[in-house]
Amino acid sequence: MFLRTLALVFLTLLLCTGAEDKSRLHRRPSCVGMSVTQACPLNYSPVCGSDGVSYPNECSLCVQRLEKNADILIVRDGPC
Repeated sequence: MFLRTLALVFLTLLLCTGAEDKSRLHRRPSCVGMSVTQACPLNYSPVCGSDGVSYPNECSLCVQRLEKNADILIVRDGPC
């Protein structure tokens, strides 16, 4: 009985640690000095935005942030 209770407590703790806020894992794009009329390079280096959109590169994400005045973060490198 003791081992079953201990296993249940351990499993509960394990599941709770997986439920932490994932937003701190996202990174803020480098948009310093950019404007809405910014011409982005044509290089394809996709990033996945926190809005669920795949952007061709970080610059394109920055332009969208400025156009929509939205706090879009980079979830990961690569497409969503």
